[in-house]
Amino acid sequence: MNKVTRPILTEVFPRKRLFAMLDRMIKQPVIWVSGPAGCGKTTLVSSYLDSRRLPCLWYQIDQGDADPATFFYYLGLAVREAAPRKRNLLPLLTPEYPQGISTFTLRYFEDLFARLKVPSAVVFDNYQEVPAESPFHEIILNGLSIIPEGINVIMISRSDPPPALIRLRANHQMEILGWDKLRLTVEESEGIIRLRASKKQPKDTIPLLHEAADGWAAGLVLMLESVERKVIEPQALGKLPPDEIFDYFGKELLDKMDKEIRDFLLKTTFLPKMTAKMAEEFTGLPHASRIPDTLSRNNYFTEKRFHGEPVYQYHSLFREFLLSRAKATFSQETRSILIHGAATLLEEAGQPEAAVVLLHDVSDWDVIIRLILKQAPLMIAQGRYHSLEEWVNYIPKDIIENNPWLLYWRGTSHLPLNPSRSRSYFEIAFEKFRNQEDMAGIFLAWSGIVSSITAGHENFQSLDRWISVLEELEETGNRR
Repeated sequence: MNKVTRPILTEVFPRKRLFAMLDRMIKQPVIWVSGPAGCGKTTLVSSYLDSRRLPCLWYQIDQGDADPATFFYYLGLAVREAAPRKRNLLPLLTPEYPQGISTFTLRYFEDLFARLKVPSAVVFDNYQEVPAESPFHEIILNGLSIIPEGINVIMISRSDPPPALIRLRANHQMEILGWDKLRLTVEESEGIIRLRASKKQPKDTIPLLHEAADGWAAGLVLMLESVERKVIEPQALGKLPPDEIFDYFGKELLDKMDKEIRDFLLKTTFLPKMTAKMAEEFTGLPHASRIPDTLSRNNYFTEKRFHGEPVYQYHSLFREFLLSRAKATFSQETRSILIHGAATLLEEAGQPEAAVVLLHDVSDWDVIIRLILKQAPLMIAQGRYHSLEEWVNYIPKDIIENNPWLLYWRGTSHLPLNPSRSRSYFEIAFEKFRNQEDMAGIFLAWSGIVSSITAGHENFQSLDRWISVLEELEETGNRR
């Protein structure tokens, strides 16, 4: 799972100017690296750790981490990846903890840091993926407050630190490496061009490329490829916003590609993360399993990570472009077939979250419901109540109201923090289960009702009614 493994980089130009800055900044426990997509943040941090031979725990943040239980679950997997000799796993944020999440966080991070070698780095990549209102930021702040000597935490984001973390800088605990420093110098642009160019470029081309890219690493690479393929003359390069550069050159380069590679890219963009085997099975193209590695080795906006076997994913900007092109290229029917095929592969690969997001895009409620019913018990065992609630909320209201199992799991997702609200869902589910004579559902909903009453510290007299209901159910069962 590349969420918890660092990217594998090839042919990276060492940015010694920034390495020296990081050497100075690393005296503080936290370093915040921020800049626009494609400016080389992840490459810089990964190559710096390599150059300094620093062990690291690498964690790629996504929107699912807005759910604290999901974050702690996957962070535990990252710790196991970074410290495999420690066999006992870090704890899960299960129902008994939410009222004391600050205490849980402190103990969790104490245990996490104790498992790492000294010196080491902990990297949180794509920090911008978490919404501003998420409790995630306070959790991270608590964790950062106990960083021991010899451990550094590096945050990589497209945006500045959120308000919850900015106090770290005021307290001289955090250094910021921003876009003003990340912009390529002329010398760095020249180094990247000489490393990446398939043939020596005329001397006057390098300053033109540098000026047009305006310090943006991804733009520089795209422009270099466009010049080498004679898509555009160097003199015609002008300053454009990064998204326009990417869109324009992305189109030009994609259209010049071999049809097999172009088809591969447009199809596999529906797989946020893929192995070579998944790519081959999904596309049905001959030798498809070799293509991701070729793209990665050629630094064609394809990241490679290891989790037992190589796992690949496209650069976020590149994937956005490919998704928009796929939408324009494929008919709605073909696109639906591709999305369903991708969702099936993602589920089989243990990526149900990604499958649900894809299926939501085509409003396939039946398959999403199947995934919810299949994954819900495990998600509850992992304490991932917020994620389960989010999945259920994907389903239209009228479908939920007529499906007792969705009502039951919605009630369960609310139980730890809002017992009275969960009780209303359990009661509706109970009646629907009883009308359907679904005994398993009846007893689970009844149990949920009782749990919501006790968890909410209600007047326990309300239990009398439900005890009577249970006795009636037992009598009915005995008569049968």
